[in-house]
Amino acid sequence: MAKTIRRRKPSAAQSPDAVSRLDALPSIPASAVFSFLKDSRGALTWTARDLADALRLSEQDANKILTLLQLQGYVQQKAESQEWLTTASGEMVSGSTVPRLSREKVEEALVTLADRIAANNRDPGREFKISKAVAYGDFLSGRRKVQPAEVGIELRRSNRAGEPEQATELTFLKQLGSKSRLLDIRSYETWMSRRPHRDLLVGPITA
Repeated sequence: MAKTIRRRKPSAAQSPDAVSRLDALPSIPASAVFSFLKDSRGALTWTARDLADALRLSEQDANKILTLLQLQGYVQQKAESQEWLTTASGEMVSGSTVPRLSREKVEEALVTLADRIAANNRDPGREFKISKAVAYGDFLSGRRKVQPAEVGIELRRSNRAGEPEQATELTFLKQLGSKSRLLDIRSYETWMSRRPHRDLLVGPITA
């Protein structure tokens, strides 16, 4: 038992195991849980209620997740307190970085991206249309210094011939972000719309 709960930095073999165990919990994928840990990088402590509210969970499910995260060494509870903190291992597995970006600059980048998405969807010649675009991350916390905003994008292919679908989608997403250090653009997952987010999709989509 001691070996199971001993804290250590996640290795390449450990992380997939942690992901599979989190995915076994009800109604929440591992990527959603890790997104919460990533957002917590700029906060000294947080509570189970914060986790439940962020991921739209019951407190019972939030506590189950906290138990597993603690066993994996990703979170730690403060002594005689209801407060938790994210460990260095939790910061590593969630992919968080030290919040150094101006929240105002991130907000401006999101406005520019929303305009670019609208222009793309108005253009009938585009190979892809964007059917969902949600932004989430610690920029929603109101902190002055934040990490890059994460953006989930769902694409719908137009009736045009092109290169293999996966390669084309990845290329399109990279071009959409224009290699901005203020944005982290990825493929959309349903959980992104369940947690606090900002909808970037405005205007009609031209077929």
